[in-house]
Amino acid sequence: MSKNKSMDPMTGDTVETDGIYANEAGQEVTLKRGDEFPADLVLGRSTYELQGFADEAEIDHDQSELNPMRKRVDART
Repeated sequence: MSKNKSMDPMTGDTVETDGIYANEAGQEVTLKRGDEFPADLVLGRSTYELQGFADEAEIDHDQSELNPMRKRVDART
Protein backbone atom coordinates (compact mmCIF):
# COMPACT_ATOMS: atom_id res chain seq x y z
CA MET A 1 0.00 0.00 0.00
CA SER A 2 1.33 3.41 -0.96
CA LYS A 3 2.20 5.88 1.80
CA ASN A 4 1.43 8.81 -0.52
CA LYS A 5 -1.93 10.17 0.68
CA SER A 6 -2.27 12.88 -2.00
CA MET A 7 -4.81 12.42 -4.77
CA ASP A 8 -4.42 13.46 -8.39
CA PRO A 9 -6.69 16.33 -9.45
CA MET A 10 -9.98 15.41 -11.13
CA THR A 11 -12.33 16.99 -13.63
CA GLY A 12 -13.85 20.13 -12.11
CA ASP A 13 -10.97 20.75 -9.66
CA THR A 14 -9.14 24.07 -9.85
CA VAL A 15 -5.63 24.09 -11.32
CA GLU A 16 -3.05 25.18 -8.74
CA THR A 17 0.10 25.10 -10.92
CA ASP A 18 0.58 26.17 -14.55
CA GLY A 19 1.58 23.10 -16.52
CA ILE A 20 0.97 20.36 -18.99
CA TYR A 21 -1.34 17.69 -17.61
CA ALA A 22 -2.27 14.25 -18.96
CA ASN A 23 -5.52 12.44 -18.19
CA GLU A 24 -6.06 8.71 -17.79
CA ALA A 25 -6.24 8.24 -21.57
CA GLY A 26 -2.89 9.99 -22.03
CA GLN A 27 -4.33 13.10 -23.68
CA GLU A 28 -2.31 16.19 -22.75
CA VAL A 29 -3.67 19.65 -22.10
CA THR A 30 -1.93 22.88 -21.07
CA LEU A 31 -3.66 24.58 -18.16
CA LYS A 32 -3.03 27.74 -16.17
CA ARG A 33 -3.57 28.42 -12.48
CA GLY A 34 -7.25 29.09 -11.82
CA ASP A 35 -8.52 27.01 -14.76
CA GLU A 36 -10.73 24.00 -14.16
CA PHE A 37 -9.63 20.53 -15.20
CA PRO A 38 -11.83 19.65 -18.19
CA ALA A 39 -13.95 16.55 -18.69
CA ASP A 40 -12.74 14.06 -21.28
CA LEU A 41 -15.08 13.56 -24.25
CA VAL A 42 -14.87 9.76 -23.97
CA LEU A 43 -14.09 9.09 -20.30
CA GLY A 44 -16.15 11.92 -18.85
CA ARG A 45 -14.81 12.59 -15.36
CA SER A 46 -11.12 11.71 -15.19
CA THR A 47 -7.97 12.29 -13.16
CA TYR A 48 -4.96 14.33 -14.31
CA GLU A 49 -1.23 14.06 -13.66
CA LEU A 50 1.29 16.87 -14.09
CA GLN A 51 3.66 16.07 -16.98
CA GLY A 52 5.73 19.25 -17.00
CA PHE A 53 5.65 22.94 -16.28
CA ALA A 54 4.18 25.22 -18.94
CA ASP A 55 7.11 27.64 -18.92
CA GLU A 56 9.70 24.98 -19.77
CA ALA A 57 11.46 25.23 -23.14
CA GLU A 58 10.01 23.34 -26.06
CA ILE A 59 11.17 19.76 -26.33
CA ASP A 60 13.67 19.20 -29.13
CA HIS A 61 12.27 15.92 -30.47
CA ASP A 62 14.76 15.59 -33.32
CA GLN A 63 17.64 16.53 -30.99
CA SER A 64 18.96 19.11 -33.45
CA GLU A 65 20.77 20.88 -30.62
CA LEU A 66 22.97 17.78 -30.23
CA ASN A 67 23.90 17.64 -33.91
CA PRO A 68 26.92 19.82 -34.69
CA MET A 69 26.53 22.45 -37.40
CA ARG A 70 28.14 21.42 -40.68
CA LYS A 71 30.89 23.67 -41.89
CA ARG A 72 30.34 25.10 -45.32
CA VAL A 73 33.09 24.23 -47.73
CA ASP A 74 33.82 26.53 -50.64
CA ALA A 75 34.81 24.32 -53.58
CA ARG A 76 35.86 27.32 -55.68
CA THR A 77 39.60 27.46 -54.93
